[in-house]
Amino acid sequence: MCNRDRVLCLLILALTLQSCSVFGQNLPHIACPDIFQYLEYRGQYIGHIQVVLDSSSVENVVKVEFSQRGRPPTYSGEINFLENEESLRYRLRNGELINFRVDFPTPGVVPKLIKVDVNGETLCQADQYFPPSVKLFLSRTLRTTVPLSAQPQRIPFTPRPPIMRDPESAPRPQPLPQRPQQVQSPVQNPPQPRPQPLPQPLPQPTQSATPTNPPPIRRINDAPQTLGQLNTVCGREKPIQTAFIHFGEVVQRGQFPWMVALLERIGNEYSFTCGGTLISARTVISAAHCFRFGSKSLSAARTVVSLGRNSLDIFSPGDLQGVSQLVLHHQYDVNTFTDADLALLQLTNQVQFSDFVKPICLWNENYLLDLPSGHKSYVAGWGEDEHGNKNTRLAKMTSTDIITQTECRGNLTFENVRYVTSNTICASNAKASGPCSGDSGGGLMLEEQDIWMLRGVVSSGQRTSKGCDLTKPVIYTDVAKHIDWLLRTMWF
Repeated sequence: MCNRDRVLCLLILALTLQSCSVFGQNLPHIACPDIFQYLEYRGQYIGHIQVVLDSSSVENVVKVEFSQRGRPPTYSGEINFLENEESLRYRLRNGELINFRVDFPTPGVVPKLIKVDVNGETLCQADQYFPPSVKLFLSRTLRTTVPLSAQPQRIPFTPRPPIMRDPESAPRPQPLPQRPQQVQSPVQNPPQPRPQPLPQPLPQPTQSATPTNPPPIRRINDAPQTLGQLNTVCGREKPIQTAFIHFGEVVQRGQFPWMVALLERIGNEYSFTCGGTLISARTVISAAHCFRFGSKSLSAARTVVSLGRNSLDIFSPGDLQGVSQLVLHHQYDVNTFTDADLALLQLTNQVQFSDFVKPICLWNENYLLDLPSGHKSYVAGWGEDEHGNKNTRLAKMTSTDIITQTECRGNLTFENVRYVTSNTICASNAKASGPCSGDSGGGLMLEEQDIWMLRGVVSSGQRTSKGCDLTKPVIYTDVAKHIDWLLRTMWF
């Protein structure tokens, strides 16, 4: 596999070597070590599952159960594929082991595997801990639109029987394929706090990339074709029970289903760049500075949109879409970028709306144009956190309060007042919680009578030598002030 998937091999040696030290640790007994192992990864333990799936089935469902001592955690953990799509199809078609990574919910606490089930058949089973303890249920489904049994060289599916033996007698775990590494943009720290686009952009040009002959698209028959039709489906969340990126709470999948991540394609890897918001079946809005600022010039052809995910892990459930057109606001100016810091991305194909992929509503005249001080708004993203991590794997969100332009200017240095214009909105949070580097392009969201509406796009914040200064206001480009341009330019 290393010869065929060279991009996945860098992590193999590291995790294999780290796994050698695992057996001496005080870890739970492993009932089926040929299926499951604990591995040490970045100072924490993760789970590694290897099973063969049925290549003749359109849908393969892997369910795992763990037993963890103590009270139920607020987050139950995750199980994700550790293969890219090409590798998954090859392994499935040829009857090879499929690799899964399990992230446990509580740092420093390693739960005990008590069950592995594939397509309703139990492959491994063990006793759970005595009370007080809790069961954790995780599952992952691999779907193929056409059964791969139709392809040549199919190897019949033969499920593994349950195996019960001590960890000491287990074979060494097979190496894990590497997950794509997130390539971070360098952050420049100016000598004095000055608004910088988030993430800190590299030092210029400013034309939009607009192909004159875009490729044909795959259209979905029931996709909204007008603004009126769009208003009947937009802004509705999947029901989520969660507590309310700096000091924020984790966004659950299905919460803010219009939230997208923008990735730059670099060879066979993807690098996270900015956030964005889905506003129709073919349109994503983001910040113009994510594409043109200083020497930064990101084209539509190199941009990929990740939808339906709360995670930057592209192996998790969701959709990846190419971008066929990129249009920057005609008034965007790198010298006063906040005034019209908007970009529209035309997706290569229309997306199918679901609980996890849905557009947010746009401002209209039924809502306030001038928001009062203290008006509650929300922002979410994968950007830098309070611990100095350049990106968070799971999206985080926080509430933030609108402040007037007078209040905003009064909390900025003299040099930075010019970034507050009639086309911007400022917001701040008493807990110093809010967007930071990497959250650029994400949406400033309002909830109006259980309907979510996009009001702004993350544009600029204050930085010091220690990172983001969230005691100062964050500046957003006001989408409502550019609504005519937006409605003329967007695609359905």
